[in-house]
Amino acid sequence: MPKQPRNDTEKKTAATKGKKQPVKARKKADAKPPAEADNAAETGKRGAKSQYANKVLPYLADIERYARCMVTEGDICKFYGVGKTQWAQYKKDYPELTETLLRAREAGKADLLDNAYRVAVGYYYEETHTTTVIIDGKPHTKTYVDRKYAKPDAGMIQFLLINRFSGEFARDPQAIELRKKALELAKEGKLPDGWEGI
Repeated sequence: MPKQPRNDTEKKTAATKGKKQPVKARKKADAKPPAEADNAAETGKRGAKSQYANKVLPYLADIERYARCMVTEGDICKFYGVGKTQWAQYKKDYPELTETLLRAREAGKADLLDNAYRVAVGYYYEETHTTTVIIDGKPHTKTYVDRKYAKPDAGMIQFLLINRFSGEFARDPQAIELRKKALELAKEGKLPDGWEGI
């Protein structure tokens, strides 16, 4: 059961009547009684409110767009004026921020792969041209669209084959086999002496 507040303020004011109180004593006398202080503690946390509601929450859609364009979290923190440790705490405390960042990164990765595939295979694109011609002293604008074809890029084809299908299209298949054997030996704990790494 909570303690009942005492009514000591009347006794203190009567005892100090006529005497000049120091500044600290005046501040204590003006302080809230314990019952009101308990009510203030029950209504919310003490200290400053989190800046998440002001600095991050209204801009979640923008943050998602930036993260999708592969802007680093450090740059996002700097832009919105949030410290890196506070950002990490926001990610722990607010799952919607973490989900937004993960969703944006996955979407950005999918966009990059789609564009890489498109460049590797070749694609059609349109160019719009506008020209101004003077006929009888009056300018006339003419707009036409050219449909062009971008040839497949051999470098992108090589990149995708090596990185996506490394078992079949590796530059050095023997090195991959050696790495696999080293991993198996490392799992068994039988790596030879002087083995630097995998």
